[in-house]
Amino acid sequence: MANRLVASSILRQRSTLPRIVLAQCQHQQQRHFQVSTTKWNVEQQEQKEQSTATTMTNKFIAQARKERNIIDKEPTRFIQIDHLPVTTTVEDIRKLAREALPEGDKSISEVVFVRNDNFDFNGRCIVSMKSPEDAQRVFEYGNRRVIGGNVVKMTHIGKLSDKVRTRELRSVADQTSASGRSVIITGLPMLTKPEHLLGYLRSRNFYPAEGTDDSIIRLNTKKQATVSKFLVKFDSESEAWRAVRKFHNEEFKLNKRNELYKLNVSVVY
Repeated sequence: MANRLVASSILRQRSTLPRIVLAQCQHQQQRHFQVSTTKWNVEQQEQKEQSTATTMTNKFIAQARKERNIIDKEPTRFIQIDHLPVTTTVEDIRKLAREALPEGDKSISEVVFVRNDNFDFNGRCIVSMKSPEDAQRVFEYGNRRVIGGNVVKMTHIGKLSDKVRTRELRSVADQTSASGRSVIITGLPMLTKPEHLLGYLRSRNFYPAEGTDDSIIRLNTKKQATVSKFLVKFDSESEAWRAVRKFHNEEFKLNKRNELYKLNVSVVY
């Protein structure tokens, strides 16, 4: 009887053993899977971080190379200045030359302010110097300097194209430039014509340049504009500034409709 009990116990143990071993194997497999999954997630995160770091590094290197190419570019007589404030004048540019060069602004041959189709200044001007050496000195002194609150950027360009010269500032009579002695008047009613503006100016003792048919030019405006824009040429820069002091922020009354229009006047370079 005792032998049978022992035999029965042994059989039960033998039948239970495979199940224990199987459960242990399954537990080990599950643990191995969890470890593998965690390791894979960590590797993926590391690869993602490495990719992000590589991308940022490549951008930094590209920017550095770009700036280096700008600096190392062969100097020419022409400098393009970008990011200028809308209030910039020729005097601001000449001041840079006076600070950078022994001869001062005498080394400047021409300053051209670049404007778009609506005659708005886009923050860019091109300076023509007498020599590449003078241009390089101005570049080294003025690049990344602050003008009117803006950090300007300078680059050497190959030439001064006639396309950037504003044809409206050229006199029909003698092809001289009216830069500095002209003003933009914005804010008059859309139906205003050049002859209307001429009469208005004369009634206030302001007389545009005589002897030319283009002393008052109607300029293009945006499609949704509700007021007109004119270029008025005077005989001198002082007269242009006098017009700014007189008419800027003044209200123009259209008696027909009893409407008021606020004028915006600025000197054009």
